[in-house]
Amino acid sequence: MTRQPFSKATWDTTRDEMRQIMIATARNRATITYSELCAALTTVYLHYHSPMVTRLLMEIGAEEMAAGRPVLPAVVVGKGSGMPGAGYFKAGGERVTGDEPSADPVEMWKVDLEAVFDYWSET
Repeated sequence: MTRQPFSKATWDTTRDEMRQIMIATARNRATITYSELCAALTTVYLHYHSPMVTRLLMEIGAEEMAAGRPVLPAVVVGKGSGMPGAGYFKAGGERVTGDEPSADPVEMWKVDLEAVFDYWSET
């Protein structure tokens, strides 16, 4: 059986649903694991190790940055590490957080996460 890619409409709906789940998480000043995020989706089934999850999160992050908002996918973390996966840190080289860029990716993520919490808990 060959897997069919999502239609543009399904992709957009899934992306928007993921974004709303992350916003609700950020408003509670909490994080959500990749598996919890995928389990919360009602639009489609996505396994938390799927490359589509990474692509969706990167797209959401880029859209948030383009809109002048903090990097929302900072709230999505691995169950074991409590931190985002490698894709998050690869995308991190494309942005500057705070007043000065940090050479420490963990520190960059902590700054991003606090900015997301502050933004969404006040909105």
